[in-house]
Amino acid sequence: MKLILLLLRASTGLTALATLCGLLTGAFSAGMVALVNHALASRFQAGASTVLGFIVLGVLMLGMRYVTQVLINRLSGEVLFEMRVQLCRQIVAVPLRRLEEHGIPRVLVTLTEDLFVITTALGLLPRFFVQVAMVLGCLAYLGRLSWPLLLGLLLFIGVGTLAFRLLSVVALKNIQSIRELQDTLFKQLRSLTEGIKELKLHLERRQAFLQEEVESTSRLVRDHQLRMGNLFAASASWTMLLFFSFIGVLLFVLPGQGLVEPEVLMGYCVATLYLQQPLQAVVETVPMLIRGEHSLKQVQALGVSLKAAAETGALPLAPRTSFSRVELRGVTHTYRREQEDGCFTLGPIDLSLQPGELLFLVGGNGSGKTTLAKLLTGLYQPESGQVLLDGEPITAGTQELYRQLFSAVFSDFHLFERLLGLCSEQLAPQVEGYLARLQLERKVRVEGGVLSTTELSQGQRKRLALLTAYLEDRPIYLFDEWAADQDPSFKEVFYMELLPELKRRGKSVVVISHDDRYFHVADRLLRLDSGRLSSAPGEPAMHQRAS
Repeated sequence: MKLILLLLRASTGLTALATLCGLLTGAFSAGMVALVNHALASRFQAGASTVLGFIVLGVLMLGMRYVTQVLINRLSGEVLFEMRVQLCRQIVAVPLRRLEEHGIPRVLVTLTEDLFVITTALGLLPRFFVQVAMVLGCLAYLGRLSWPLLLGLLLFIGVGTLAFRLLSVVALKNIQSIRELQDTLFKQLRSLTEGIKELKLHLERRQAFLQEEVESTSRLVRDHQLRMGNLFAASASWTMLLFFSFIGVLLFVLPGQGLVEPEVLMGYCVATLYLQQPLQAVVETVPMLIRGEHSLKQVQALGVSLKAAAETGALPLAPRTSFSRVELRGVTHTYRREQEDGCFTLGPIDLSLQPGELLFLVGGNGSGKTTLAKLLTGLYQPESGQVLLDGEPITAGTQELYRQLFSAVFSDFHLFERLLGLCSEQLAPQVEGYLARLQLERKVRVEGGVLSTTELSQGQRKRLALLTAYLEDRPIYLFDEWAADQDPSFKEVFYMELLPELKRRGKSVVVISHDDRYFHVADRLLRLDSGRLSSAPGEPAMHQRAS
């Protein structure tokens, strides 16, 4: 029912038209059954009108069936398109921290597995509607032949439907368990692909991972799927057993009672046998439709959750190209760190940025540097304190505009295969020049905004990410351990040439780094220790003398 309501919300007119065509298909099918019965009753002495009627009904039935399928296919395609696009828009509109708390694997399972199941279920709806229409048409014809016999048939169908419903309730519990296990399995498969090097280098870890995690979870998924499939198979077999029992009553019980005329019994036998195929198709389609409804609930629940957490405020028409001052005043953020029972609090942080300044942020692992970078760039919202741009507090309505001040390359950056939003003929000379400066002109080509390859070393991939940041040309640049994967010669280029050049262009540059050899390049050196920020005024000069 939820799938049908989904189609109705998409287009009431098309859905109504598809329903009408489906009902006409059923009516023409019933007419075909009546015509066949008439031909049998006349002992195959059919006239020209009967032959013509057979041809016309056959053409109309097949034509209406085709139109119904086309209409439902169009509706389902539009619904899935809107659902997928809306879900993706909701994901990018949610604050990063809320999305991380929600669980990236769950979101990905919804975008892949659940949408696939819904796609399959909606693809079965045309067949389902046509078969239901044929069943209704046949029942209408049987009612015209004999209402008492129709009531008996409906009684058999009702008993089978009740049993099917009871077994389906048990099967639904297995569907929910499968869905929860799939979240876990998706996390494990991500670990498999992202940790493949570590697994190859450690036999015991690899065996434990495969046996204790992937195989264990996959076995549970398999067992639940088998149990669910067996339940649906049993319910379908029970329904068809009742159906054939009714045919047995027609053939072997009623003829000896003299309660029904032989012509009516013959008509019922022919129509009931004809009814068997669409009825069986309906029964076999229902399990997939039930899975589709369950997946639809998951998608809708995720959509409601994301919509409730979405950031408000109009999108800026264009990013700002300049600023006078960015300030963090008393900003704090609390989160749970790995392998720790308590919570870690970053802050309160007081920090300011201004154009033409090169700031280095240093500190030990786990001191909160990356979290501070996310707060500074507007990816995280502070739990207390304020972020100010040119003296004005950043609010939910201006958060998006504020983020457009930054170009950032984080330590866990993602490299897109296209220069999305940056492809123009005017930028082509700059792209070639930057590739040469980044020593990538022999490795990568850019044609039509598409990178010829991203299969490079981590250091070279970071250079491509830096290329994107250069082309964005934002007022503030942030680099999170950018030089960690660079060879010594290019580290020298980065610290001694590229960073000072950005400073001369009036950019504000924040660099998270452990390369103490280059601390003297910074205008300011700030140290983050256990979530608290402090300046280190003597360190740049000290390291300059050491070098």
